[in-house]
Amino acid sequence: MRQTTDPVLGRFSRWVVTCVVGGVMAVASQANAQFRVVVYNCTGLAGDQVALKAVIASCHTDNVAGYAAPVALFQFSEVRTTDPVPLLALVNQSAPAGYTYALATYTGAGQDGASGAEAVIYRTDLMTEIPSGHVDLPTGGSRDSDRWLFQLNGYTSTAARFYVYGSHLKASTGTANVDSRLAGVQLLRSNCDALGAGVRALYCGDMNFYTNTESGYAAFMAAGNGAAVDPLGTANWTGATNARKHTQSPRDILADGLIGGGVDDRFDFILPTTQMMDGNGLAFIPGSYRCVGNDGNHYNLAINTGANSYFPGESARSNTLAANLFAAADHMPVLADFQVPAWNTAVLGTVPTRVMQGATAVVAQVRVANDAPGDNVIGVDALDYTVTGTGVLSGALSGSAVLTPSYTTVNVPVITATVGLRTGTATVTSSNEAVQNPSIALPVSVQVLRVSNASFSTTADANTVTIPMIATVAGPAVDELIAVANFGFSTDQATLDIDSVQIPAGPFSYVSGATTGIGATPGSVRVRFNPTGLTPGVYTANATIQVSDENVPGAAATQIVATLSATIGGGNPADLNGDGLVSGADLGIMLAGWGGPGPADLDHNGTVGGSDVGILLGNWG
Repeated sequence: MRQTTDPVLGRFSRWVVTCVVGGVMAVASQANAQFRVVVYNCTGLAGDQVALKAVIASCHTDNVAGYAAPVALFQFSEVRTTDPVPLLALVNQSAPAGYTYALATYTGAGQDGASGAEAVIYRTDLMTEIPSGHVDLPTGGSRDSDRWLFQLNGYTSTAARFYVYGSHLKASTGTANVDSRLAGVQLLRSNCDALGAGVRALYCGDMNFYTNTESGYAAFMAAGNGAAVDPLGTANWTGATNARKHTQSPRDILADGLIGGGVDDRFDFILPTTQMMDGNGLAFIPGSYRCVGNDGNHYNLAINTGANSYFPGESARSNTLAANLFAAADHMPVLADFQVPAWNTAVLGTVPTRVMQGATAVVAQVRVANDAPGDNVIGVDALDYTVTGTGVLSGALSGSAVLTPSYTTVNVPVITATVGLRTGTATVTSSNEAVQNPSIALPVSVQVLRVSNASFSTTADANTVTIPMIATVAGPAVDELIAVANFGFSTDQATLDIDSVQIPAGPFSYVSGATTGIGATPGSVRVRFNPTGLTPGVYTANATIQVSDENVPGAAATQIVATLSATIGGGNPADLNGDGLVSGADLGIMLAGWGGPGPADLDHNGTVGGSDVGILLGNWG
């Protein structure tokens, strides 16, 4: 399992998102990039098993097409009843670290005398055999063909199932043998055709066809549900000009039960049905079909005669493989790569939980990715998606998603016309063949807010106010709190931010009070008047308070203005009106400010009360 630093998407985790209902191409020497199939007549393990293990290992790292992948499925011919256990051991010993292989249903009893039966060994992390799909088909040569059924792990669609037919048809030339092969193919086709339209199947094995005109080969391509396609085309494959297509024999001598003759026959095939050649879902990757180790320069020669150039620019690697092919068996493996179906994954990215009514260009981010089991875009069906918004979301946006751990961000418009808690759903759908998670629903909830309303009063919409301040000549500086409310606040209204306060230079100044998130409880601004150096009289200035909605999409700013009016008396702080006398007029001012802060708070305890009256009366006259 590969880890990812992305907190949202993780390859192969098959992660569960609670809200779900229901790249650059990497050319790597080793990548879990596609579904690789290998067909190999292992000649009853008669060859050198160290060499055979090396050949099997080379199939995992074969990057002649520009990429490599651990083999997903081996189909072996000539497997005797004593061979499956050691053969499976060889496959597992040659596997890349972390990959385990299992033997599919094997029914080889009674076929050892005819060279052995068919076997499939497959990667358990990638697929599971469905044993009920196995059948034996008597296709001639005293051997049965086998049919196996597999399901790709994690995929729930039946379109992620496929059949493998393994065959070793009657060998040799002559009319009787040709007719036997034709009868065998007709039985295979009849069985496959009966599986219905769109059947996904691979006809694999040692078919022993000598030419492209042979009736059995043509029968594979005949019309019908199970019609096959030859990835190399149906043209003539004989002769030196077609040497690269030949699979038998890598040897020029007969020894130890392995026949010679040199590389001059195309006996081994992987023939997909038409449904696996359409580029959709589980499908053949064009250009990937090849005979492993065959450089095309050894017609009628042993594959290790002279230099081998199978791996371009890597002569030592090529020659080592050729030597192992010579020693391992009297056939060479055939390899083909297939893409796996797309895997739809989607989660929410950044989604605004609060927006202003009428806000424009507001979007909810949906992150869509293709989490199919592959690191290489070549080996994964491209995920085509549509993200459809309903409720508070709108639009239908389509595209093709990248492979995880990267993701494609889709911006879905948010409707902000109506105030209140609005809900909606971003539904991510894909109609890809065999796609996992064809529909994912991502619910969202957005609070649409009306504008905040700055006011100097909690009971009225007051955008201006006059703030009286009283000072004395040579007295201390006087502070005053200016209350700022968010008038009419409720849960559907934006909170209010006090951003700044501007007062012209002079005896007035701003002290503190810029704050955020004003809701039902008013905020306040503290201002100061400094009488130092001033003569008795009245001084005024405007305090412009810049306010705005809370910091959400669509937030707007405005201002309210408080007029500051400071009166400097002759020096007695109880002379609240500055007329030189402490009298009833001053008492009236005090009573008007009763219970709150203000210039009548003569004892500076924050509240105009009885103690302040006592101070005033003590200064009467």
